[in-house]
Amino acid sequence: MTDYNVLLVIADSLRAANTSALGYRRETTPFLSAFASEATVYTQARAPSNWTVPSHVSMFTGHDAAAHEFEITDRFRLGHTIWEELAERGYDTGLFSDNPFLTAHESGLDRPFQTAEGTPESWDETYDTGGSLGDWPNGFYYADRLLEWADGRDRWAACLNLMDTHRPYEPRAAYDEWSDDRVRALQEEMGYKWHWEFLAGEVSLGFASLLEAIYDGGVRQADAIFEQLLAGLDDAGTLEDTLVVFTSDHGEGLGEATALESEPPAVSHRLGTHDNLFHVPLVVRAPGQRRGRRVDDLATLTAFPDAVRALALGEAPVDGGAFVADDGVALASQRPITAAMREEAERICGSATPYARRADVVYEDRPGDAVVKRARWGPDGYETLRRGRREATDRGEIDGDRVVAARDDHRGSSVTLGEPLDEITEFADASDNEFAEGLDERLDALGYR
Repeated sequence: MTDYNVLLVIADSLRAANTSALGYRRETTPFLSAFASEATVYTQARAPSNWTVPSHVSMFTGHDAAAHEFEITDRFRLGHTIWEELAERGYDTGLFSDNPFLTAHESGLDRPFQTAEGTPESWDETYDTGGSLGDWPNGFYYADRLLEWADGRDRWAACLNLMDTHRPYEPRAAYDEWSDDRVRALQEEMGYKWHWEFLAGEVSLGFASLLEAIYDGGVRQADAIFEQLLAGLDDAGTLEDTLVVFTSDHGEGLGEATALESEPPAVSHRLGTHDNLFHVPLVVRAPGQRRGRRVDDLATLTAFPDAVRALALGEAPVDGGAFVADDGVALASQRPITAAMREEAERICGSATPYARRADVVYEDRPGDAVVKRARWGPDGYETLRRGRREATDRGEIDGDRVVAARDDHRGSSVTLGEPLDEITEFADASDNEFAEGLDERLDALGYR
């Protein structure tokens, strides 16, 4: 039996609604669409949480976020991840990303990897982002580091997390096909983390929807990076012996209204139950797979470890649905915001109370590409019927306790994956921004305040 290489590519914050491989109107993912002709496309894949840390922990360990409850205030325990399991079988393991929560944080999500490469001190200007906010290289840099690292290794398993689809949206000009100078200039003056200004009503949600044009350029850039990465593996003669998984850790909100009056609109990520925060692309090619397949069944990224065992360590030549949710149920959860985020909310919004709730979502599969969604934001709950990327039928409000009961029925046993940290980095300096002088007036003039 052959053990195959493993490649997990995570386009951070990439929502399914904006991938042309799943029918989006702009051609944001032309390579992914071509790749899908010989891969398995899951049209109803859901992330385990609406932000980086709990989602990655779930993907790495196979435990639902509601079962592990891991937070950035914890130090990750070794001995629970698929990466360590692969290392025990003789694999070299590597993590490549500019996401500080993965490679530069006390919570230690890089610990399961033998090699972890984060933001370098310097880089060639060809790797610069397409704006001035990002003091880091673009995703091409990390893809190239992965290729260099993998070269000559017998068996390897790697995770590449791309921040090109994460705010600030700063694609290079070659991929920024739908934006304009005006919107890009305003984003630069708003700073790196601008979600609280939208939630506080300082900026119209209409401007959040305009940012979608720049966001789409970031999606197009991530698609190009994925293409270049696979071309490099093909040139090295290792692509055919590699399990390739392309997905996202969570989606992104661009000002969409939510189903509950008590829930804030979907802006960026980390807060709320809107489906754009959880519905993500998932395209999988098993070693030797040549025929494309579409799976409309509900799928979950929490199945990644089992999928690796089946497709890279087993004898399954084609992905026959390794990510399909057990019993047709997938879970997603978000713990209340941390103390530092509460301070930000109080400073900018006046009160943190509307944003300091827990979110839980229970998805249940239905025939075709339909999914029933039951969600709660604190004590308030609702139910919808989802079809495809966007369509939803509102089934009305429900008691939040019904969602909790359904979650507890399916989450499995609780597992402790971390130890409390005495002190952590909240990266507060990145979000402690004030509007640039004169920006208020320009937003007013444009109708975005």
